[in-house]
Amino acid sequence: MRSKGCLSNKTALAMIFKLAEAAERNWRRLNGHNQLPKIILGIKFSDGNPDLGRDKLPTLVDIAWQILFRLGFPVARIWWRLQRRRHVGALIAIHVGQSLLLLRSSYRSAWNFPGGSVRQGETPEVSVRRELAEEIGLVANAPLQLVGEVCGVWDGRIDRVFLFVLRLDRLPTLQLDNREIIGAQLVPIDDLHKVPLTRPVQAYVRGQFSPIDGGAAQSFS
Repeated sequence: MRSKGCLSNKTALAMIFKLAEAAERNWRRLNGHNQLPKIILGIKFSDGNPDLGRDKLPTLVDIAWQILFRLGFPVARIWWRLQRRRHVGALIAIHVGQSLLLLRSSYRSAWNFPGGSVRQGETPEVSVRRELAEEIGLVANAPLQLVGEVCGVWDGRIDRVFLFVLRLDRLPTLQLDNREIIGAQLVPIDDLHKVPLTRPVQAYVRGQFSPIDGGAAQSFS
């Protein structure tokens, strides 16, 4: 005698099969099978999206800073163009497996490497270590490799940018400042052509820079 409401084995198997099909469709829609390498690299996910550090909502002060950056950057570009000033910067390409870490600033649409201006009295390496800590809360204990430099006129400035490389097995938790830096993503090298990049980053990816201290200009495009 069968109790009321009980399922037969055949019906139960059919329901399990349907649930598995639905789960598989959702997994494919989220492109979940392609996220496995990121999970292996230690990246956490939130609602199906990689969480690289932006786990807190911006405060009113953060929003005010973002507005200030957005309004001030076009004015600064005009001033730099008029002054024709020379500028020295330092950027660092962080390789995590077969991917590169890219940052999105609050005032620029293209994605960039961590880094910024070399202040008076700083060496390029000291500058890039400071920027890593300020922008994404990353203290790099490993040695940084200076691979080259790239020169050009960008944002109205005559620019000289030193390029460093840091290779990591896993990406540590990032702490974005939510003011200048508002986004971060790990992009597979094969997908870099799909992302808008700043000119120095483009030069690094394409190997179009001048090597320093034995650094090899390797193209990733």
